[in-house]
Amino acid sequence: MKMKKLTALLLAGVMVMSAALTGCGSGDSGSGSEKDSGGQAGERKKITVLLRSSETSAKYIILKKLLTEFSEENGLEEPEFELVSGDADYVTKLQLYINSNSLPDIYGCANGALSAAAKDIDAMVNVGDELERIGMKDDMNSAVYDFFTDADDGNVYLFPESLNCEFFFYRKDIFDKYDLEAPKDWDEFLAVCKTLKEKGEIPVVVAGKENWQLMRYLSFAPWRMTKDGFIKGYMEGTETFSDNIAAKSGAELLHTMGTEEYFQGGFLSTDYTAATDLFFGGTGCMWYSGSGQITQASEMYEAGELGFFAVPDVKGEDNMDTNVPIHGGFGTAFNAQTYDDTMKECFQYICENYSEACYKEAKVFSPFNDEMPEGLDSLFYDLYPMFETATDAWVSWDDKLDSATLTSLVDEQQKLAQGSETPEEFEKAADSFITK
Repeated sequence: MKMKKLTALLLAGVMVMSAALTGCGSGDSGSGSEKDSGGQAGERKKITVLLRSSETSAKYIILKKLLTEFSEENGLEEPEFELVSGDADYVTKLQLYINSNSLPDIYGCANGALSAAAKDIDAMVNVGDELERIGMKDDMNSAVYDFFTDADDGNVYLFPESLNCEFFFYRKDIFDKYDLEAPKDWDEFLAVCKTLKEKGEIPVVVAGKENWQLMRYLSFAPWRMTKDGFIKGYMEGTETFSDNIAAKSGAELLHTMGTEEYFQGGFLSTDYTAATDLFFGGTGCMWYSGSGQITQASEMYEAGELGFFAVPDVKGEDNMDTNVPIHGGFGTAFNAQTYDDTMKECFQYICENYSEACYKEAKVFSPFNDEMPEGLDSLFYDLYPMFETATDAWVSWDDKLDSATLTSLVDEQQKLAQGSETPEEFEKAADSFITK
């Protein structure tokens, strides 16, 4: 589905709810429709923020610290945060704010249909231009910057939450026991899985209840071989699973992992929390995870029980150099309608102090290429060389596909993983979801 059509449908879907939004911006949320707080119709009093977040999430911890400090230094009231933790609830809330043109000064936004809708009402500052204005564009990690580059015009409108990288953890003690090495391509990966299974081990733990976890296995090969080439072509109706080598490799991988029982038993009903507890509790030999679990992994890593490896190559094919999925999390937008001189100063303050807040407060990688401070868990320093020079970002299928196609594809990938359909049957079904 084309982006403009998707944006129109997105807004039309909440139009019927907009009447309930009277006073939404001037009530508890303190959104940018209160023009004196947004700096348009009077002197700014405070900075208002809407986040898909909880009080323990990295984004809130970082922005709470930086915005509170900036407000104190500039004689503003405490920043006003509205937090919505659930994905669906947040999307509904953000759609309503967009529809009523009452967005706050700063708000969380995914790079896709929602950002396009916000851009349509001129509610997004060009972050790339602002980074250039303050001389910090080249200081941002290239892959993170690439992740938020707008597909329509090549600009960047979203500020990253942090630098998030994904990779496989593996149990070094178990690998050493069977003289196994970290795999470099998918053939080696499957061979390792086969050996572990024969030895009575659970090769891989996966949170199969989470749509994105199985979809990673489906999209690893297309990403390494085409970056966003396949998924863009698929959405436009010019590429098919049946005819694309990379997409077929992904379907075969997921089918093999599921039908050869390389995932743990009952994987389709295992959520992310349960899968995390399984792996760090001693069940399973490999686990696709990321920098968000450094704290949980540190003790085992320090004890020499854990290692890590990047996304394997597709053997015999052209693979791009970047092999660590990197993304900036749920992006942060600055409302162009309330972006006054104070907010410009605030943006610069955030950028100049962001790295310190990332490492010291939230314990996450900074999206800026600043030197890491001393005293962090050793995993921070050991992981960093894997992606330090990466230039290509991860491409998440689940935030690129329209909701109808995504739902249908998720249904089929579950059948594929549990063996109730073959890769060829999956490919045919997936191709039917897109019309040219």
